[in-house]
Amino acid sequence: MPLQPPFTTNDGYIVDHLGKRLLLQSVNWYGASDADNVVMGLEHNAISSIATLIRSIGFNSVRLPFSNQMVQELEPIPSEKLTKNPKLKGKSPLAVFDVVVETLATEGLLIILNNHTTTSVWCCSYDNNALWFDSQQTIERWIKDWEILVKRYKHIPQMIGVDLRNEVRSGPLGTANWGKKDDFDWHQAAEIAGNHLLSINPNLLIIVEGINYASDLRQARMQPIQLTYPKQLVYSPHVYSWFGGLDDKSLGQLSYSELCQSLDDAWGYLGPKVFQNNSQNTTLIDKPVPLWISEIGVGPNDQPKFLTSMCRYIQERELSWTWWPLNVGKKPNSEEIETWGIVNSKWNKPLDDWRLKLIQQLMSTQNGQFKEVNH
Repeated sequence: MPLQPPFTTNDGYIVDHLGKRLLLQSVNWYGASDADNVVMGLEHNAISSIATLIRSIGFNSVRLPFSNQMVQELEPIPSEKLTKNPKLKGKSPLAVFDVVVETLATEGLLIILNNHTTTSVWCCSYDNNALWFDSQQTIERWIKDWEILVKRYKHIPQMIGVDLRNEVRSGPLGTANWGKKDDFDWHQAAEIAGNHLLSINPNLLIIVEGINYASDLRQARMQPIQLTYPKQLVYSPHVYSWFGGLDDKSLGQLSYSELCQSLDDAWGYLGPKVFQNNSQNTTLIDKPVPLWISEIGVGPNDQPKFLTSMCRYIQERELSWTWWPLNVGKKPNSEEIETWGIVNSKWNKPLDDWRLKLIQQLMSTQNGQFKEVNH
């Protein structure tokens, strides 16, 4: 029987009310943070059919990126983006987003919302989106938009978490830091926003990404996020092959042992203690926190080494993760084709390629390992 919300955390794992562990095996379905203010694929297939497709691949959850502009936009979604969903024509972006959330929940999928950008553009080409505020958006407005969504979906138990902000980093206004107590302090902003949202819905998982494109959580050892409900905290890194690793090499260039050391030092030390004997040079924390890799992906023409290593790392450390992305087709307001997706051009079947085989093998291994585990 699938685990049922609400969820909390214990000893580095997300758990249900009986203490059974949940590993999030998620996929990113993007578009609502981009130029069209709507998830991609609705011109090719019905929302309900796409939700069924996601479930059939094996995912148990969906990360839904959105922009603050989408929350506030009143102009209806262009009809040509909704061809296979005619009942949605004439609706605002937020009204369509409502239907996406409700349909995923009806399919039994868990949902994590992600504030991906401020303005509705592709990340990360317009770096006024580097921070949770900019010259046009205050911190108060950012939190208010989150409040709108949390109140709006509080009645949907499958909406289990809020990924507060995507890939905070250096931008025109300054560089995000962790703990300096200034305007660019992501640690401080995440605590304020997280605690405010917990006052509205104490069952939410509050998901906090690292700084420097979500790759760096080293300072969380000495300055952890403090929530009014501490067991609702989840940390979230991103991992791509070109991210920096040991000795100025990219992660994709590292051996498996080097990859483990690099990731363990950056954020892996925060998670479950299962890898105590695998990471000789990493000191773990006393009270582990669940880790959810909210973006990981490779292209179909990439070498399998990096993804194979990451699947092994995730399995050995009992981590939650999210594939980037589900999507296929032209990126919003662009002639560039999304090649990293895992469904066909009609959005009605999964692709038959090596990447999907690897992540489905990971799902199978994780599900077998945790199927009847109580904690």
